[in-house]
Amino acid sequence: MKIVANFCHTRGNHCGSTAMRDLLRCAGLALSEPMCFGLGSGLGFHYFARIPDTGISYFFHGRTGTLERDLCRHLALDFVEGTDDDADHAWDTARAFIDADVPVLLNVELSCLPYYNSRTPFPGHRVVLAGYDDTRSVAFLADNAFDQLQEISFDALREARSTSIASVLFPLRNDWLVVQSAHHPTPLAQAIRLALDENARAMLDTRDRYSGIAGMKTLADDLPNWDDAPDGQFCARFGYQIIERRGTGGGAFRKMYAEFLREADAYVPELGAARLAETMLEIADAWTRFALALKRVSDDAARAEWHTAREILREIAAREEEFWQRVRGKDERGKTKDE
Repeated sequence: MKIVANFCHTRGNHCGSTAMRDLLRCAGLALSEPMCFGLGSGLGFHYFARIPDTGISYFFHGRTGTLERDLCRHLALDFVEGTDDDADHAWDTARAFIDADVPVLLNVELSCLPYYNSRTPFPGHRVVLAGYDDTRSVAFLADNAFDQLQEISFDALREARSTSIASVLFPLRNDWLVVQSAHHPTPLAQAIRLALDENARAMLDTRDRYSGIAGMKTLADDLPNWDDAPDGQFCARFGYQIIERRGTGGGAFRKMYAEFLREADAYVPELGAARLAETMLEIADAWTRFALALKRVSDDAARAEWHTAREILREIAAREEEFWQRVRGKDERGKTKDE
């Protein structure tokens, strides 16, 4: 049996930020999960509507798809990532890192992980491969929902990394990422400012009407159409879960981002003076109100709640737009203070 030396894992809020916290700690850099999430410019929004072969008419998500890579980039870490269409070679690659005492972040289909006992497809779940046992043909995974390492058979892990049931939007190709060294990271104050600016730019970018603040507005306009979809109530239930239940820490990741802002104040004091953490926590509460309105729709087919949900989301979009403009130092006319 082989377990990565000095590997340490505890339960966390979100799969990706928990996994990166574990990887960085093993590489010699101890950061909290909220700090990892924020340094990865992880806060986001994307709306998916009427996309064939996804198994659901409408859904959305509240984080970016590049959190893990961007975290490494902002900290200037020595990291390597890749994909592999050959499952056997992919396992050999991961195994070699474990033998060198380097844990490996893996991208998997959650419903293929036996310890969850779930039939609902959920691709893009991040876990950390921390070891293996050849005599029993099992691997050991660190998963944010569990305090202890979870056992999984080699065959089940192989399926989870490249299953054909994965969504066309989130294909699984034996994706992996490792942090080889974290000995000379970017100073935290510099990395925090960079991460904040990139997150603000992405959220305020209007080129894609399905992403960022523009995506929230598109969803608000489109929400009445959910009621006409044959799976409209299921979409509402899944929306509630995406905001509150499925590894976000509550409030569509906004509660965790508020914790990042509080922690970041020690390195960038102007964040506290601007009360960004308090504002983000208020936004997180609004996301929870939106989630509960969706839940009432799914529980009772309460058609009036579609209107309630729509108005709350419009409020959220306005508040987030103002928040990210403040982060970028813009006034109400959209110009930077030094323009």
